[in-house]
Amino acid sequence: MKLLFITPKIPFPPTDGHKKSMFGVIKYLSKLGYEIDIIAYQQNNEEKNAEGLREFAKVFLLDVQTPNSMYGAVKNLFSNVPYNLWKYQNPKLVEFLRKYFSNNKVDIIQVFNSHMGWIVDELRRVTKVPIILRQENLELSIMKKYSENQGNLFLKLYSYLQYSKFIKYEPELCSKFDNCVMISPIDQRKLLEYNPNIKTTVIPLGVEEGLFNYHQSENIPFTLFHIGSLGWYPNYDGINWFLKEIFPSIVRKYPDSKLYLYGGGFPDNYYFDERIKSNVVIKGFVEDIWSEVKDKHLAIVPLRIGSGIRVKIIELLAVGHNVISTSIGIEGLPLTDNENIIVADTKEEFLNKIDLFFSGKYNSQQIIKSAKHIMKNNFSWYKIAEQFDVLYKTIIKG
Repeated sequence: MKLLFITPKIPFPPTDGHKKSMFGVIKYLSKLGYEIDIIAYQQNNEEKNAEGLREFAKVFLLDVQTPNSMYGAVKNLFSNVPYNLWKYQNPKLVEFLRKYFSNNKVDIIQVFNSHMGWIVDELRRVTKVPIILRQENLELSIMKKYSENQGNLFLKLYSYLQYSKFIKYEPELCSKFDNCVMISPIDQRKLLEYNPNIKTTVIPLGVEEGLFNYHQSENIPFTLFHIGSLGWYPNYDGINWFLKEIFPSIVRKYPDSKLYLYGGGFPDNYYFDERIKSNVVIKGFVEDIWSEVKDKHLAIVPLRIGSGIRVKIIELLAVGHNVISTSIGIEGLPLTDNENIIVADTKEEFLNKIDLFFSGKYNSQQIIKSAKHIMKNNFSWYKIAEQFDVLYKTIIKG
């Protein structure tokens, strides 16, 4: 069976959650014997990254830039399409597809995320094969939370206008596909509240098998760490809140505590409270993250804005780390507070539970064992690929 995937970026190297989600599907469907073509936007001269995909698929690259710009944001005021999606609409993709389908036949088309969903109307003109939308997030949920948490009045108004566009546009867009594959049952439920007639399936993302074989070394006491690019606003919002509202109190009680930040995007001009400045270690991007954090005590995910499933949480649990996360961070995951993860939503809850963890009140090894069992049973990429395989065959049979 031949698949055509249409992606908003080159999903390699798999260094962030979005790329990992796309690459895992590609890699493991290829292992199941699927022939795969990928059409991807390549930005900032990243065409060399496509080489890592060619083992699993035939790759076609389109030079399309999609950065945010003030001009684009203002121009978008006159469009009914949300700016985050509107900027991906490009005639180069339309032109390429017309040429592609004059020489190629496929059995299933899978479009990744609502950013590329606009192309469904053009696809209907050039082919009659089933078209699937893979939704890694419900974008309207992210914009809603962003608007609610925004302190800048101008950005609050602009983001609310964008959210108003999303609640009209995104459900209508999803209804145009033969199936909308949601990444979590929570996102599925939220989408169907807007339009119960959308055909949906829930298939989560996975983790590489090798992560289950990692072994932690002896932990350095009182060490916290965070993984994730702070160039993505929800990550920055969570870490900024943690640094300003929570970490100073932790340092006051545990002066030797350290917070390690992994991933790019941390502002060079960030203002640190002098009480915690020497307790924060900005590591940035590292090549081997799991070797780097194997001796760290507790992972933090203070996420206040989000949708979908957090790749970093399922990877952290698969590797064997204790994690403290907000309820938003674990949305869509079959996890239970104090059994396989620690959940905290307020400043007081974070302070209390980190204090309990540092003082040894949690059975950390039992929590790790329980979480790892859940990850193996539910989030292996082999099992995820098999779920896509079943879906494709069901849709083709009609």
